[in-house]
Amino acid sequence: MTLPNAEPERNTPPAPYDRRPPTAADRLVLPDTAFDLAAASASFGVTALSAALACAAGDGRAGRSLAAFFLCLAASTFVGMVMVGADTSLGAAGIRWARTINIPAAYLLGPLLYRYVVTLLAGPRAMPPILRSWHVLPAALGLAFALANAIGALDETPLGAAVHLFVFHAWVLQGVAYLVLAALRLRGTRAALEEVSADEANLRLAWLRVLVPVFGALWLVLGADRLFTALAAERWRLFGFALGWATVFAVYALAWFGLRQRMLMPAELAPHYAPGAAPPPDAAKDARYERSGLSTAELAQIAADLERVVRDERLYADSALDLASLSDRSGWPPNYISQALNQALGRNFFEFVNGFRIREAARCLADPADGRAILDIAMACGFGSKSTFNTVFKRMTGATPSDYRRRAFEPAGSDV
Repeated sequence: MTLPNAEPERNTPPAPYDRRPPTAADRLVLPDTAFDLAAASASFGVTALSAALACAAGDGRAGRSLAAFFLCLAASTFVGMVMVGADTSLGAAGIRWARTINIPAAYLLGPLLYRYVVTLLAGPRAMPPILRSWHVLPAALGLAFALANAIGALDETPLGAAVHLFVFHAWVLQGVAYLVLAALRLRGTRAALEEVSADEANLRLAWLRVLVPVFGALWLVLGADRLFTALAAERWRLFGFALGWATVFAVYALAWFGLRQRMLMPAELAPHYAPGAAPPPDAAKDARYERSGLSTAELAQIAADLERVVRDERLYADSALDLASLSDRSGWPPNYISQALNQALGRNFFEFVNGFRIREAARCLADPADGRAILDIAMACGFGSKSTFNTVFKRMTGATPSDYRRRAFEPAGSDV
């Protein structure tokens, strides 16, 4: 197995921490162990590399939560790899001490992935310190029991064995519960993220919406596998190998997209937008800026300056333009920009930037002399893909780009 707390497979269950020399029966199942060891080694390599890259990337791109997730997964996978490859030589004491590493690490996986999602969507201050301490309590309790078991061999008593069995497996349900919470966070963030990003694909976070349930499914399958093992039920001999490689690909995908994903909500705006909250009504929007001190005239001046900068410098043509980069180019703080757009223009950042893009795209589509393909026009106007362009264009004009171009070229007075 390559997932946390991996245990070697045998044809018949041995006595706890059996140290007997390998027998002929053991040699018969060596191919299965070799497959599991290969999957465990690949999983450790991917997670260790991901952890190193995430730590090097820092807060600006990957975030400490993602780096910590990969570190815990790498540590747990390494222990599992050792237990698969050296199960007969570790001995009872060695296995108990090894579990002081992978048990608490496994209990941190769900909270860390959940914290990464929350921080990505709502800024670094989205989770108060007292709440963060509650999230690590199960890992602390797991570590305390694992240490007590390593020192006192508690699992040699019936009660201790039962507690050990529960602690050893319960992280699966805990992790799935956190993934459900992460999925719920992802559902209600669109309105808040439109205040900071104009990229339709970035707002969808499709990769994260897919990977969260994928990890949940993998952990549930792992839980079912553990149940079958506990009941001594028959299962596919390469099940652990397949599950391990599925985990490798899931971790690789999380690293690939997660390390490239920027934090969406600037720290200055995070207090104004609770993650998962519904967009506030117009009357409540003023309450978000009641301490800003900006007058109506100042907001109008900032809004006019923003329109001039985006139009004259064609900033909208940059598909990566977000609130932070507009702040850098205009010189206005992100919270000033957000307030000016909302109160002076009545638009959020998404509507403001894409308004320029759609107007330019509509002009090009209606120009008979412009023979460029729709995709070329979309890319020139700042859209990252044709599908994103189609979605935003239809939202803001009520027609698809192809329909808009066709109608623009129809003779006046003709029936549509």
